[in-house]
Amino acid sequence: MSCFRNGVNKLSENFDKVIDSKIDKNIKEIMEMRNIKSSNYEPSVPQNFRGRNILLYGVPGSGKSYTIKQEYCDDEERMERVVFHPDYTYSDFVGQILPNVTEKMVNYEFKPGPFTRLLKKAYDNPSIEFFLIIEEINRGNAPAIFGDIFQLLDRNDKGESEYSISNTDIAKIVYGDETRKVRIPSNMTIIATMNTSDQNVFTLDTAFQRRWSMRMIENDMSKVKYADNKILDSDITWKQFNTVINDIILEKNVHMTSSEDKRLGVFFVSESDLEYNDAENDPNAPEEEKTKASHANSSFPEKVLKYLWDDAFKFSRDAVFETSLYNSLKDIIRKFKTSRGNERFTIFKEEILNAFLSPDNGGNENT
Repeated sequence: MSCFRNGVNKLSENFDKVIDSKIDKNIKEIMEMRNIKSSNYEPSVPQNFRGRNILLYGVPGSGKSYTIKQEYCDDEERMERVVFHPDYTYSDFVGQILPNVTEKMVNYEFKPGPFTRLLKKAYDNPSIEFFLIIEEINRGNAPAIFGDIFQLLDRNDKGESEYSISNTDIAKIVYGDETRKVRIPSNMTIIATMNTSDQNVFTLDTAFQRRWSMRMIENDMSKVKYADNKILDSDITWKQFNTVINDIILEKNVHMTSSEDKRLGVFFVSESDLEYNDAENDPNAPEEEKTKASHANSSFPEKVLKYLWDDAFKFSRDAVFETSLYNSLKDIIRKFKTSRGNERFTIFKEEILNAFLSPDNGGNENT
């Protein structure tokens, strides 16, 4: 009899373990089937994630978005990407109540924004890491855009929100229970980018910044696969040009404010901006091809020279450009576009042209 009782007890213990395991695995489905709501239930979240708020900053084109792709996440299924701008609002970011028109009536429903959509994905898939990417965070009024979400940015040692907020709209979408307190889970990381040279944009106050891990993205040419590509039909490579110009920007800082932030980012131009289309000067090419080639060959001067003239050297143009010959941006760009080869760069001072071609910068002075 004793053996029988022990056998029954052991069988009961094993049965309980199986049931507990099944409930832990499928608890959400079971609760939904039985129409049960609980404000205390939290799914088991693996501890190999530690959610963070990371702010990447650097000069324009230094490779902030490239860093996100290479080091954090390159899977669009696990990302939401937004760009802040002056007209971007809390409603765009978190969600808003919009009319839903049917055949018989109009209902008003909460339509989740990118933050709420990703929060739900992270909650529903605790074994997967998700990333909210915010480009140009200081181009929008970040504290106003975040609103009550600001409170969630404080993270504990596990990477979860230290404090919760009450938001019935978010809670209903994410948890199916509007009484639940809202938190950011440990498997959801927020990464923002910011250009340090941006002016006339919103500033990020100390209270906002302290909730982020700051990381400067260095302007490193070794990351650029096309660094040694020549600019159009010249002998000057993108690396040579970028190096010389950035050295001058730092050297001439007595004439400029925030000179370090004015440097040309290594990704300031794309590989296609450097390519030369010789159909532009081919007498046998159709006019349509010549026009397309002319537009393609104009990409570099229209982008780079305009930036140098209007921004980087705005207050010291005569230290860089041959302003005695070309005293307007129009003259500079026209000379560059109508010249050939290295002659394009005679818009710069002679010593700068020589620096472009110097062997010390990888150039060839005999060219």
